[in-house]
Amino acid sequence: MRKFQYKFFVLLSILTLGCQQKTKQKESATTATSLSDLTPTSDSLTIDLVALQKQGRLKNTIIVTVDNDPVYHSKKRYHAISLPQLLDTYSKIKQLQIDEYQIVFECEDGYKPMMPLQKIVSARSFLAISDLDAPEGELWSKIIKDGREMKAAPFYLIYEGISPTDTDFKWPYNLIKIHLVPTIENSSLISPKDDEEAKIGFALFDKNCISCHAINKIGGSMGPELNYPKSVTEYWDQEQLKKFIKNPASFRNGVKMPTISNLTEKKIESIVYYLDYMANHKQQKSE
Repeated sequence: MRKFQYKFFVLLSILTLGCQQKTKQKESATTATSLSDLTPTSDSLTIDLVALQKQGRLKNTIIVTVDNDPVYHSKKRYHAISLPQLLDTYSKIKQLQIDEYQIVFECEDGYKPMMPLQKIVSARSFLAISDLDAPEGELWSKIIKDGREMKAAPFYLIYEGISPTDTDFKWPYNLIKIHLVPTIENSSLISPKDDEEAKIGFALFDKNCISCHAINKIGGSMGPELNYPKSVTEYWDQEQLKKFIKNPASFRNGVKMPTISNLTEKKIESIVYYLDYMANHKQQKSE
């Protein structure tokens, strides 16, 4: 009887120990998975902001006040995260020569403004997560632009100490991704090298148009690609094209393209000259 009790006790101990080890292994695996999910990834040239938010990585915000917000045209307060800190944590920016890169902001609606990376990291730039002045129960106030209601969500790029009239700084809202792109990669495909008038037109296009329109698949997608596979100058009369750039609403009802008041006829001619030049310099950007 005692032998039987002893054997039963030994068997029970072995079974209990095995269950405890399996439980500990399961707990360890769960803990490892959780830590892995929370570990920053800093080896990328692209930051998917929506994915980071879903993973709960965009919670440590501060309150940032913009005295003269160029989108809402008023003083605004936001919950926000330092953009340079975000880049340090979730991109390979520390491995880059930042003066050789551009930062591209990709918005949900196809708007895609670009800036020199060095300029953005030297500024007090922030990624706004929510609007402190929004109506109760909402994350964002509505944006009304040219009589249309626009969406600020999910994110909005803001600054402290930057004048809203400084066009070198972009304020994209409806932001979903951030890309770091070698400057030479873009410039080699869209920048003229052997025509001074085309260079003037490119500078104007780069400042006023490329956030919405692409050339050789570089630029925004809110408006149509203007060079690949066919240049807009190959299927549109150039005089009509100049008139359209000057006043888009006179051609199309409900057109999204704004009238840009600082574009004189001479500047518009330079832009169209650049577009015509690029018709002979098609080169598709690889995906």
